Amino acid sequence: MAEAAFAIRPLQAGDYAGWLPLWRDYNAFYGREGATALPEEVERETWRRLLAPTEPMHGLAAVAGDALLGIAHLLYHRSTIQIQDAAYLQDLYVAPTARGGGIARALLRAAADRAREDGAAMLYWRTAGDNHTARRLYDQVAELSDAVIYRQVL
Repeated sequence: MAEAAFAIRPLQAGDYAGWLPLWRDYNAFYGREGATALPEEVERETWRRLLAPTEPMHGLAAVAGDALLGIAHLLYHRSTIQIQDAAYLQDLYVAPTARGGGIARALLRAAADRAREDGAAMLYWRTAGDNHTARRLYDQVAELSDAVIYRQVL
């Protein structure tokens, strides 16, 4: 898909019906489906936060006409190693039917532009180690960190 065939813009209130299936597909990719699917309350609160001007969370959409083809979600946070905030690209997803046309690359560029405009010093993200398709793109646009992530469910 030629980049001129789609546009990247902030998520808007009227995007919910197009955002939700992409959000659910993204979560299913990471095993959050069926019995482990996110509760609807979490989906609704995530959507609210993405649109709330007082939240440090922002959403981008790749659109063609009225159709949402991809989404990206940014979170800003303080850092102990720099004065400016850091931007965490928590979610990036492109509909399977729209892949291969530059949408993910455009969303990454738009996320970096937005973070830069908002004064962030760094944009970073993580992905599954076996997400080879996405990693081919990520290797072209960013530096691979050697960090290992630990988590503790509370």
